[in-house]
Amino acid sequence: MTSKRWLPVLYAAIFALLLVLPHATGVMTRELIGRIFILAVFGMSYDILRGYTGIINLGHAAFFGGGTYVAGIIFTRMGTSVPALLLAVALSLAFAAVLALVMGQFAFRNDGSGGVLACAMITLAFGEIVRHTAETFRQFTQGADGLTFPIPDMFRDRIMMYYWALLFLVVMTLLLRQFINSPTGRVLQAIRDNEQRARFLGYDVRKYKLLALVTAALAAASAGFMFALLTRFANTDLLSVQNTLNALLFTIVGGTGTLYGAIVGTAFVQLVQSYLLELRGVHEIFARWQIFFGAIYVLVVLYMPLGMVGAFLRLQGRLSHWRTQRAVAANRTPGGNNTQGGD
Repeated sequence: MTSKRWLPVLYAAIFALLLVLPHATGVMTRELIGRIFILAVFGMSYDILRGYTGIINLGHAAFFGGGTYVAGIIFTRMGTSVPALLLAVALSLAFAAVLALVMGQFAFRNDGSGGVLACAMITLAFGEIVRHTAETFRQFTQGADGLTFPIPDMFRDRIMMYYWALLFLVVMTLLLRQFINSPTGRVLQAIRDNEQRARFLGYDVRKYKLLALVTAALAAASAGFMFALLTRFANTDLLSVQNTLNALLFTIVGGTGTLYGAIVGTAFVQLVQSYLLELRGVHEIFARWQIFFGAIYVLVVLYMPLGMVGAFLRLQGRLSHWRTQRAVAANRTPGGNNTQGGD
């Protein structure tokens, strides 16, 4: 059976398993899987920038945390009615879009060729400005103590929230895949591969980079909004550069420039972290679980530099090449020469 035949079967089996999983697991496992669904979208949003456009954004967490904070503030101030829910969604996306446009104006100066390092530093500065603002306006955000807030009734049931998170992951994966496979997505990949050539071909590099940043910001803010519904809590850690590095970690482990790698990477990172945290009760050495996690991460990077999905795709390509060679060899004559002599 070829990969094109068995992959849909595998996807269907995984989806069926995920549908029954919340009824066969405990509350903690269900919460963990729901968190993976949402953070995977956060990882995919970062892969749009780093993997498909070649942009390093160190302030990407501002979009994710901003979506969480906007939702929390709206639900705290205006209640949890349907109009408040719709307003929270609209303001979360608007905040991300405006912040991305302002950030992009500085990060992609002139023709968009400001440099990777300059872009990283500028986006880091914007991210820190947003985090500092959240810490300053304590009357809205409760500062570093964190903001606890209610959520609409339709999201309060934990099992239903699991299904909402799963639906969110499926919809966002389809939308982002459509985006990267569109003509715009192809231009972004051309910019990533050779920005100078894309400029010579007549593409407005700055405009396309801005479009990529806004798209990634909207996806990250959507994930942040869903994270608010899942956790019912927001703190300034969600806006920190460490949270941005978490998204970067998801994409590197899973496979940069693959989109699906962010899903695999998020699942791997979250499951390993959860398992190591549980081991703290087994032996005191696991209290320093970050050391073990760092070692695992180093091993993954060393032996799978393309990430898990990248390694799978490479293996799949090699198997396909091997099958092609076998087919060619099987069609040859026993003498090893298909040509026949003339009369």
